[in-house]
Order: sequence, then C-alpha cells, then structure tokens
Amino acid sequence: MSTHNFPMHFGFSIKPLSRFFPKISKGIIKRLIYLFCFIFILFPAMNGYSEEQDRLTKEQKKILKMDLAELMQLETEITSVSKRPQKIKNAASAIYVITQEDIRRSGSVNIMEVLRLAPGVLVSKINQNRYAISIRGFNRRLGSDKLLVLMDGRTIYSPADSGVFWIGQDYVLEDIDRIEVIRGPGASLWGSNAVAGVINIITKNSKETQGLLVSGGRGTEELGFVTARFGGEVKKDFNYRLYAKYRDRDEGKKLDNTDSFDGKKIGQVGFRSDWEINNKDTLVLQGDTYNLDADIDVSSRFVSLDAGSAPFKGSTLQTGANTLMRWTRTLDDSSSLKLQLYYDFLRRNSLLGFDNKIHQTDLDAQYDFLLGKKQNVSMGFNYRFVDFDFEKTNITETPNRDTNLFGIFINDEFTIIPETWKIILGSRFEHNDFTGFEYQPTARTIWQPKPNHTFWAAFSRAVRIPSFQENDGRINRALVPGALPLLIKEDSDGEVTSEILLSYEVGYRVKIKPNLTFDFTSFIFDYDDLIEFKAGDIFFESNPSPAHLVLPGSNDNIFEGEIQGAEISIEWQATKAFRLTGSYTFTNIDLRATGNASSTVTSSTFNPDTDFDAENEPQHIFNVRSYLNLPYDLEFDSLFYFVSENSARNVSSYNRMDLRLGWKPSDLFELSLVGQNILDETHSELNELLEAESETQRSFYGKLTFNF
Repeated sequence: MSTHNFPMHFGFSIKPLSRFFPKISKGIIKRLIYLFCFIFILFPAMNGYSEEQDRLTKEQKKILKMDLAELMQLETEITSVSKRPQKIKNAASAIYVITQEDIRRSGSVNIMEVLRLAPGVLVSKINQNRYAISIRGFNRRLGSDKLLVLMDGRTIYSPADSGVFWIGQDYVLEDIDRIEVIRGPGASLWGSNAVAGVINIITKNSKETQGLLVSGGRGTEELGFVTARFGGEVKKDFNYRLYAKYRDRDEGKKLDNTDSFDGKKIGQVGFRSDWEINNKDTLVLQGDTYNLDADIDVSSRFVSLDAGSAPFKGSTLQTGANTLMRWTRTLDDSSSLKLQLYYDFLRRNSLLGFDNKIHQTDLDAQYDFLLGKKQNVSMGFNYRFVDFDFEKTNITETPNRDTNLFGIFINDEFTIIPETWKIILGSRFEHNDFTGFEYQPTARTIWQPKPNHTFWAAFSRAVRIPSFQENDGRINRALVPGALPLLIKEDSDGEVTSEILLSYEVGYRVKIKPNLTFDFTSFIFDYDDLIEFKAGDIFFESNPSPAHLVLPGSNDNIFEGEIQGAEISIEWQATKAFRLTGSYTFTNIDLRATGNASSTVTSSTFNPDTDFDAENEPQHIFNVRSYLNLPYDLEFDSLFYFVSENSARNVSSYNRMDLRLGWKPSDLFELSLVGQNILDETHSELNELLEAESETQRSFYGKLTFNF
C-alpha cells in the first residue's frame, strides 16, 4: 500500500455483533433480525402509527404539513428527460428520482450504494473499491459501457475505456439535491453512449447550503470518514460553498475468509458558487479535485512475460480535477438560453502498465422556446475535445491522439390535445473521429386520459461509439496460467463501427390514491454490431521467455441480440410517519454471434466471448424500503435488496438488508447507527477475470452530523 499521508481517522468504533455475542449462532441472529424488522417495520403499517409527535424538527414539521400527493414520485420535478423542468407524471420515459431525503435515510456513505435505491439499476460490488453498475444488461467492471453518468451536466463516462471509473467518484452526500435515473435511451438529447440509460447527479444550489456542516464516523469496514462544508454569501444573491472530505475503507475478505488486498483511501475538496446576476441571468461556477490510493490485486501482471503468470499486488494512484461554468438567461417570452463549459482531467498510475492522462474540454449550448401555442422546442449544439496521453510499456502500446466530437440536437414537443395528448419528436446528429457521422432519433407520445393516469410509448435509436482502446488498442489483455501460459493479445485496426440499439418502450403511471402510486415499464432492446474481441489462430512463441502460446485478435462488431424486460415500482405513504417503497425488475438477454465471429479458445479460467456471459446475468432484482418516524425524534429505516444468480460468473443469488436507526432532535444535530448486509456474514456480488474478488461483508458504523 502506498505511504501517502492522509488525515487522521475520525469517529468512533462499533464492533460486530459476533464480538459482543460470540456464542450466539448465525441462525439465532437472523431470527432476532427478522423479529426486530417485523416489530418496527410491519407492525406500524398494519396498526397505524400515531401521527402526533412530541417533538419534531423543522424539516419533519414541513413534511407533515405537506399534502401527501406532494411527497409522491409523480409530483417530483425533473430536468433530465427533456433537458428542461417538468414533473415525472408528464415525462414520456422510464424515470425515477432518488431524493435528498432518500439519500440521508439510506445509511449509504457513497454514491454507488445510493444507486441501489433505484428500480432497474444493478449495483454489483466486485471488491471494496470496485463496482459495476448497469441498467438493462451488460454489468461489467467499468459499470456498463452503455450507461451515461453525469454530475451537474458534466459527463463522467470515460472516453478511454467506455464506462465509469466509480473508484474515483465521490461527493458530499448532504449536498446532493437528487439523482435522476432514466432507464432507456437518452441519446437524442444527451448524445452517444446514453444508450441503456442516463444517471444525472444534481447538486444543491449553494444558497441552500449556508453555514457550517461537519459530519464523520467510523465502523467495522468504514475505518474513518469525515466531511466539512462551509457556505456563505458574498453579497445578496451571490452564494458559495467550500468542502473537503476524506474516506478510508478497510480491506475485505476473500472467498476462503483470508484478508483481501483492496483497501481504499480518497480525499477530495471542491467548491460551488451561484450568482443571480439579475432577474434574467444566473451564473454557476464549481469545481472539484481528488486523490485516491487504492489497493489492486490481480492474478497476473496483464502481462509482461518477464513476470510470468505471477500474481501482482500494488496500488492504483488516481488524481482527478474538474471545473464547470454554466450561464442561464431567462427571456421574456418564456424561453431560455443556457451555455455550459467544463474541463476535466484524469491521471492514473496503476504500476501495471496502464498509466495515462486524459484532458477533456466540453462546450454545450441550449435554447428553449415556444413555437406558437402548442409547440415547446429545445435545440442546441455541443463540441468536445479530448487529449489522450498513454504511457507506452511492454504491456500496452496505445498511440496518443486528440479526438473531436461535434453534435447538434432538436427536440419538439407537440400538444395535440391540451393536458391530454402530446407527441415528442427529436434527434441528435453527431460527428466523431472514430466512426464519423451518427444520428440518434426518438419518437415519443404521452396520453393522460385523467390527471392521475399516464400512458406513454417511445421508439429510439441510440449508438455507443467505440472507446479509444477498442479502436486503436494494442494490449496484452490477459495471461492464462498453465504448463504453457496462454497470452491473449489484442491489436485493433481501427475498423470497428458503433454499436446500435433500436429501443421500444411502453409505460403506465397511476396515482391510485393520494398516498399510493404505481409505475410500470416494459421494453425491448434490439442490439446490432456489438463490439467484442475477435480471436485468431493460436500459435507458439518462445521469445520473449518464458515459452508460451499466443491467442491474437482484435475488436470487431461480432454480436447482436435482444434484451426484453419489465420494471415495476410502487410507493405507499401508509401514514404521515410511515412510507414504504418497492420495485421489481425482470430482464431476459438473448445474444448471438454474427457471421463475422471466428472460433475462440475454451478455458476454465478465460472466455473471450465475455458478452455471452451477459445472457446469464441476473434476471430478477427486487428491493423494498421503509421509512418510519418514531417518537422522541427517532427514525428507523430499512432496505431489502435481492439479486438472482449470475450463472456465467458462478455468483449465487443473494439477499441484502441494511438498517438505520437515526436520532435527529433538531436541525443542528443528527446521529445515525447503520448496519449493512446484516442477513449474512459475507456474500459475493460479482467477479472478474483478472482482478481479485472480495466478498461483501456484514458491517456496522456510526455517524455524527452537526449543521450550524
């Protein structure tokens, strides 16, 4: 592990239950947990918890005074579906919002765990510092190469590897306003790579984060985490906030119960300012920078043959920085103009021969206006410049280059029958240096025969452009041990084309009662030209030593197939003190090789056709959450999360339950005690070919928050 200096650990220790009760069996612990959950979760729902509280915080009083309809998902305002404000019930897309209250009461300490709350999102933890997060299939280490993730409109999707390096994504959870999760294509507005979905993490206006916040804690796996944030006012309508945070995550356990090598330390600082210049113009400036030191444990060194197939343990040192400016002008005729510019920098030093630097600059402009009385039009353009700087080693030889992406879009919402029927037509047109011109249209309709009922349908075409390494990569992908080691060697020729998705979706939302909502979506994804490794003929090679076999190949568009599924979510405000939400997701994947696919190697430890593994990804995801306000300012919350088996990766189905007991006597102070994965001591969620897996462990931590 690197010897970088980090702040001292903050908080207090909470020992596992097994240390307090070493003679109690796992079965008894589980029965006690089930009984505990029944008494404090189900019993209030069946008998009706008293709506009168002795003492309530200002926030709780505000919530209890609200009309229950205002608490439901359908009334939440969003911006990600049409790039302008609208309510969920008026969106012709599968959309779900994780609110700040959901985040606070989830007991999560990072964004990745928070995303378990959204229906249709598969969150898989590979080890203590690596996650794979996907929507509607293709759950990989980088977190689905078909999922676009944004932070306040800034993409954190990596153009080098097609995916998100979740290891470096962090933020002050208390300062996130909401997370909007779109299941399904968003490419007609957001562009290439918004194929299977869009996750937009939206932070609070600095006007809402005034004063000092200090938060921190410690636990069995969370060795220490601390956040400090201060917000102030430069002058009237000109506010700012500054923050710093640090987190130290302990190493986990391997399948044989020995210690793994996957700890992580990350420190981050940042700022945001919001200036309402006048009644028409607003200006946002924000930026962040972080440093992380994460352990990495791989089965071989990827492989420079002088190291043979020996396992490798070392550190991934990663640095990131970004800055963003967004100017918005509201015009007199209900139209608006927005201009956004950001710069993003990433540097990775992994000691494995994959060191690189990436500089990315993005300019985006958007104009919204009314055309007549029945058309709401959005149009804009985008330019992105990326500078790739890869270090050449005996493991990889990827050429350095600059890339450019140009895009324009137009989206027109026609009102056919006021407040009843609308049609949305739009498309994005792009040009990139890898595949040239791309078009990504959509046609959507929304029908609301009654105010509480919404039917919608959509057809979309979306593309994923090849990553830098898929297009030009020359890399030793893996070394399979054996009497004669097998070296998987990739030498791409730059001839790959974009992956294409034709998407068909239908949905129905209904507010059954003022306190009960139901949301259903069904979809068919038709994929073509999926990119994968195309193997050549195996040959023997003695130099460089040791003697070994070589499986050459390159990336090519050699797969196609369909993904079908359905997603259901329900939200029930049983009483003003008790809320219950749940979701179920079914996904069926059918992929096949096209005529371009060649023969591949068969091995118990390696399968080049990794995308065929997607056919056997979990078909079922289920979660249920409860929020309960107890007397004496106590809060009791739970999350139950079920994922069916992943037979391709030999990962069994698993259940997970997280519990949180909170005490918030005032807006100035909050104490939380959290137990995660309490139903079993350990379980696996996902494994990868090269990187060592560790199991998700039962863990406990405590957290204190002061807000002045």
